[in-house]
Amino acid sequence: MRLLHNRLNNSKYESMMNFSEWILKIGNGEMGEGDGENSIIILANLIIKHTENPMEDIVRSTYPDLQMKITDHSYLQERAILAPTNEGVEELNDYVVSCLHGEEQTYLSSDFICKASSNIANQDVLYPGEFLNTSRFPGLPNHKLKLKLGLSIMLLRNLNQNAGLCNGTRLVITKLGTWVIKAKIIIGTNIGAHVFIPRITLSPSESKWPFL
Repeated sequence: MRLLHNRLNNSKYESMMNFSEWILKIGNGEMGEGDGENSIIILANLIIKHTENPMEDIVRSTYPDLQMKITDHSYLQERAILAPTNEGVEELNDYVVSCLHGEEQTYLSSDFICKASSNIANQDVLYPGEFLNTSRFPGLPNHKLKLKLGLSIMLLRNLNQNAGLCNGTRLVITKLGTWVIKAKIIIGTNIGAHVFIPRITLSPSESKWPFL
């Protein structure tokens, strides 16, 4: 995010350099060595104070005054939360959605097996809807996707590179339809462009299940 700024004062530049050196030392395995300890000391300014609700602590630290500033796209451009697991991402996403005002709309994936794509008899009995709805597949969203107007989202597929719709593109939802989502791009070379994201067929790159 700092690359968006052309000028930094001396204190910010020094802070950025210290952080860069600290990250490089961790990556090179130079932290926690030589003192008989394997632990890494985290810088105090990087630690979020823990309270009764960890999700609230993380969101409030990264997105202060979220409800008041949700319409400020520069506010969203400068912030992002990274989580080590998909479960953590889901928990954070659900919490952020619950914090926003407005009506929630839920989108569901297909929960039945197309019989034309398989020659196995009674395959729908082997894999009922309940099983399909709770399954998790690499590179695919979950069965249930909850969205609200003004919510920041990220594409997981390359849809149209010329229009700026690539894997990792961040957008803000402006309208929720039954079969399509209208959104505004907030990063990249197409910032400000309004685009439509339709329902599409997705398949994981690798899967052990015969119906994918």
